Amino acid sequence: MSDDELHRVFRALADASRRRILDLLRDAPGLSVGEVAEQFAFSRFAVMKHLRLLEEANLLQTRKEGRYNRLYLNSIPIQMIQDRWITRYSRHWSRSLTRLKYSLEEKNMNVAVRQVYTVYIRTTEQALWDALVQAELTPEWFGGMSLRFEPRVGAELHYTRVSEDGQPVNLVGGRVIEFQPPKRISYSFKLLCEPAAAADRESRVSYELESQGELMKLTVIHDDFDAETATFQGTSQGWPRFLSNLKTWLETGRALQFPTEG
Repeated sequence: MSDDELHRVFRALADASRRRILDLLRDAPGLSVGEVAEQFAFSRFAVMKHLRLLEEANLLQTRKEGRYNRLYLNSIPIQMIQDRWITRYSRHWSRSLTRLKYSLEEKNMNVAVRQVYTVYIRTTEQALWDALVQAELTPEWFGGMSLRFEPRVGAELHYTRVSEDGQPVNLVGGRVIEFQPPKRISYSFKLLCEPAAAADRESRVSYELESQGELMKLTVIHDDFDAETATFQGTSQGWPRFLSNLKTWLETGRALQFPTEG
């Protein structure tokens, strides 16, 4: 994350009203502008100014859905701040202690069953597309996992990792739903490596690429969950980390070193 990006994030988070907007979107992703404005005593115009600053900081994602513009919290910049300043040793304790705090306080952390993430990367369209879909490149940023599939709609798709005995292990399975290189790919998603997720129905992941001058805008949508399933809980922790890593790797050539969970 550049100093300019960092400045925009801290400026956006410095205002209590903007932090409240992000809280609202955390608890109810997909609110319309009008629904957000109803939560404040000041004018809709003032709310729009706050939304614009949040969007400039990449903390807010707006998507057109039917007649309305739906708003989603984008947690990638916050994840990147954590990656920059929290060490591999303190990260485990900070995460564990905040979870304990929320549990003891019975804090309401309700989240709608859809995840939307946006990250801006200084790279080319082809380099980003290749990083997302080529089996020899995905392990660099996606936790050592290789994405393997035939480039056609309906093809089987797997994320695999090599085990200690040298055998490939399928961690995620699915099928290609849409394939429009180098702009969009969508696939069904079944988490195979987590026993708690065995009963979960397949969800859906979509990558959308958009050129923004010298930057590429990547939007990742993970949706079609039945509820806050084990798959939803696990992937909501994983996507911010992996996408932060993707940006760092493409821009610097070096991946982040994440601690082993445990």
